[in-house]
Amino acid sequence: MTAPMAPTDMTAPLQAALDAAAKARSAYTIPPGGHRLLATGLGYASNARILVAGDVYNDHGPAVGTHYCLTNRSGQRLSNVTIIGAGGAFTGGASDPAGATRKGLGIVATDGFTVIGVKTAGPLTGFGMEIKNSTGGHLNGLQLFSGVNRPGADGLHFFGACARVSGSNITVRSGDDALSFTSENHESIDAVMERITLTSMTLDSAAFSCIKFFTSATTGKAVIRNIRVSGVKGRITQGPTGCPLMMQNEGVGQGCEITDITIANADLDFGAATQEGPTAYLTHCRNVNLRNITLRGRRNGQFLRAIRCTGLRVTGEVWDTIPGNPMNDLVQLEYCTDYDINLIVRSASGERIGSLRVRNSGTDSVIRYIGMTGA
Repeated sequence: MTAPMAPTDMTAPLQAALDAAAKARSAYTIPPGGHRLLATGLGYASNARILVAGDVYNDHGPAVGTHYCLTNRSGQRLSNVTIIGAGGAFTGGASDPAGATRKGLGIVATDGFTVIGVKTAGPLTGFGMEIKNSTGGHLNGLQLFSGVNRPGADGLHFFGACARVSGSNITVRSGDDALSFTSENHESIDAVMERITLTSMTLDSAAFSCIKFFTSATTGKAVIRNIRVSGVKGRITQGPTGCPLMMQNEGVGQGCEITDITIANADLDFGAATQEGPTAYLTHCRNVNLRNITLRGRRNGQFLRAIRCTGLRVTGEVWDTIPGNPMNDLVQLEYCTDYDINLIVRSASGERIGSLRVRNSGTDSVIRYIGMTGA
């Protein structure tokens, strides 16, 4: 539940209170109520300790660009920031003017941060929470319930040069990707994202991805590596599009890498998505370990499709929830190198109907279509 948004623009008085608390090195509690931010979002400072008891409404219009409810607005690197949920939420205003992009919490250019018990609520048209070019952080107990069903309304988004971040007990219901790791424009040129470990997560996406890794052709030699995600339950909840797991290295031509990724103990469901395609889609990745993974509900495509991947290891189960699907193309490997895939095949009811095992220490010069064997 969120408090009704008051009509008065509270940006200036709340910012003045945050600045005074930072100067005095004291904590500040955003008071109960629904606080409207009309022109800009709020900014934190180094050594800030902010308790979110009230609801902060991002209600800006299209003329003022993209804003967070709260972020680093100083233009400099900050450090030692703590934000604690205390009953309030970062919230989107009810109006939706064309061109407005409203985000929740942004941890931007910050070294040393702790975010505990923070909540977001829709309708946010941008990220519920973004960690951007920041290092040395811990996340716990997040409830990111936000976002409309449109591109860009991610739940928890890591962007650019992030490192040494851990997190647990995180629930996301997003309009776009529930959990994303990306380097995708001029702000992440040659950025290295690494050493991120997240566990115990529920990741529901309205229509896009539960987990997404992405590099674009505008990022130089950006690298995403050493990422560990475990204990995941995820699904597509509305459709019509969706790919529960995506690792898409579109920047491979200029040297981008997605490498040394582990996703363990994850149950990912195609859910309400209706388009044809794979449940898990990987391109140009190295050393990916999908361990004890369950993939459910392919749409006449594959459970797993990998293109020019090296060092792929997959164990777990696939559950075919659409009767009558052919079983001769459960996994599709296109020009892959050094892979080992071992999966149990089950029906929608959980009955074991076969298995799938394929290994190759060399390099394929063909596309392999791998179906079920045994019973």
